[in-house]
Amino acid sequence: MSGTSSIKGRLRIAVLGAGQHSVDHHGPGLKRVRRQYPDGVELAAVCDKDEAKARSYAEQFSFARVYTDLDEMLAAETIDGLVVITPVALTASIAAELLPRRIPLLIEKPPGQNPDETRHLVKLAEQYKTPNMVSFNRRFNPALVRAKQWLADNVPDQPPQLAVARMLRHNRTEPAFVVDTGIHLVDATNCLMGRPTRVTTHNRDRVWASHIKFESGGAANIVIAPQTGVSEEIYELIGPDYSLRIDTSNCRLTVFEGGQASVDWQCPDDEESCFRDGAAGETEHFIEAIRQGHGFSPTLHDALLSMLTAEAIFNRQSCKISPD
Repeated sequence: MSGTSSIKGRLRIAVLGAGQHSVDHHGPGLKRVRRQYPDGVELAAVCDKDEAKARSYAEQFSFARVYTDLDEMLAAETIDGLVVITPVALTASIAAELLPRRIPLLIEKPPGQNPDETRHLVKLAEQYKTPNMVSFNRRFNPALVRAKQWLADNVPDQPPQLAVARMLRHNRTEPAFVVDTGIHLVDATNCLMGRPTRVTTHNRDRVWASHIKFESGGAANIVIAPQTGVSEEIYELIGPDYSLRIDTSNCRLTVFEGGQASVDWQCPDDEESCFRDGAAGETEHFIEAIRQGHGFSPTLHDALLSMLTAEAIFNRQSCKISPD
């Protein structure tokens, strides 16, 4: 970490990048966690080349200081964790400069423009033993978190045999939708089912359908369709004598046992959007991992597996999933 760590007391967090995505998601998440733990978290500094954006961000989310130069900020501040929210084209090069500094990083997804860039970051993280997380906020959607907890509490020895997941959107015409946005569906499915080992894809016009096998022996059927006339994101888990339905768009979990719903939970409508979309949970997880010194997840290695799977789906390739 830069300077003398304050990890035993108040954690000092900084942000690189005050663009709109950071304003919409990471800033609110950080502000909420700071409000929850006023004696445990300090929002020390924000850095952006656009000083006006940095100052607006600092004012909106209560950061103490503003910088327009990353090296200057790192030289001046004692930082326990850094949130890196940069354009995809710049993320890999910036992360490659930061990882040797050994500051715990929360990096916006995807961490590279392609798997090779991410492989390089994985190697740097291993070389310098730098704690790292990648921002896949679906993993921290409250409904998905509750689903994982239900599985751990109720069927720890009977994991799901099959996941059926779909991401439907309306009029999303960007060419790389599958790898830029659909990767959320892939990563959340990996989070629920484990390490992917093989993907088999099926050709459909403007619909990406695939079958994924996992190291656990389970499997998943997923569909990514960006032009369907409706917007929804659903994960269904099927196991011995139970099934779960996770609706991340509406933040709702339903558990079925013995033919009846045993759990039907939905996040209150008045909850902040940063809580409902997982940004607050992700931030809290990052900060707790810093404090404990372990538990950073998802890591760059996890992100690489999701990127390889999403890329195979996008290119309609059937192949093994190997990070090497």
